Amino acid sequence: MSGTSADGIDACLCRIKGFGVQTAAEIEHFSSLKYPETLKHMITSDLNNLGLEDIARLNFFLGNLLAQAALKCIEEAGYAIWEIDAISSHGQTLIHLPDCHHRVLPIPATLQIGDISVIAQLTGILTIGDFRPADMAQGGQGAPLVPYADFVMFRHDDLGKIVQNIGGISNLTYLPPSCSLDDVIAFDTGPGNMVIDATINLLTKGNLSMDTDGEIANSGTVNREFLSHLLSSDYFYKPPPKSTGRELFGIQYTQRIIGEYKGFIQKQGVVWDIKEHFKDIVATVSELTVQTIVYSYKTWVAPRGPIDQVILGGGGAYNLYLVRRLKEELESMDPNIQVLTHEDIGIPNTAKEALAFCILGNEVIGLKPNNVPSATGAQKPVILGKVAFP
Repeated sequence: MSGTSADGIDACLCRIKGFGVQTAAEIEHFSSLKYPETLKHMITSDLNNLGLEDIARLNFFLGNLLAQAALKCIEEAGYAIWEIDAISSHGQTLIHLPDCHHRVLPIPATLQIGDISVIAQLTGILTIGDFRPADMAQGGQGAPLVPYADFVMFRHDDLGKIVQNIGGISNLTYLPPSCSLDDVIAFDTGPGNMVIDATINLLTKGNLSMDTDGEIANSGTVNREFLSHLLSSDYFYKPPPKSTGRELFGIQYTQRIIGEYKGFIQKQGVVWDIKEHFKDIVATVSELTVQTIVYSYKTWVAPRGPIDQVILGGGGAYNLYLVRRLKEELESMDPNIQVLTHEDIGIPNTAKEALAFCILGNEVIGLKPNNVPSATGAQKPVILGKVAFP
């Protein structure tokens, strides 16, 4: 699994039995493989400049890396290749276009690279991937995909749960008490770590790539007036089903934010100084993530049922600013809401998305539908994923 943060590949070796609600999944080993800086730069900062040859070669290059990540995980866990039944790979999203806003080609589209035939041939293991197109062909957003696994793993007879992933993009799954799959609500709330990381990377000219433990945001002051401006984006007020990505909240969005912030403070008679304003702008874009998550809870989740528990995951679960502010906001909503991380229930925060794709791939093997039409907007349940043989 490699998400919108595009910092590397997360791989987990998972033992699975059963299908659907009878699924029992257990992580046996988890490992990661960092992207080379040149690859990360191409996928993030330089994406709009890539040509067809670049994309074609990236597809095969990333297939090689994904195969390496799988073999590394298998070896570290002490297994032999013949003991592994299948690999399930999300790949790396280059572009995700669930809308039809194109003058000549008014049709949704998506592209994940990391060719599954390359993975299958280099590992000798049956490989499943390319999960999004089938849902989109049925009128869905093709995202989010993880809610099916959330339903399998976290549904509860008595508790209403939000499973909140804070990766590059932030997304939630709401599981009402005693829910069926049709009751599940899931959507992207907006930026997670993507804008935070890009802001830091741009302002430090690549010397820093992230806000480790949220230290920068915690030492800054949120500019509330500028935050209100950021919160005016139409996406935040669009009702679900909805999904987003780097197309809306990527490097160009961040560059625009930085430029607008400079102009904003200069209109107030303040001279822009990176050293002086760096911490404040990081705190402000971090608060953007918090406020868009909380707005989503209040607007689209709370009216549908109780929120008894929020389970945080993804890289954002290690950002102490985000965690602290979310707890404060949830406390003001309802002091009885329990806030946990995946690690509190035995799943590494960074492994949960990889585990989810193990579950999705397992459903393909069982020929079981594995999308959530109530979340994606698809017309019917379908089997997501294609198979490549070794």
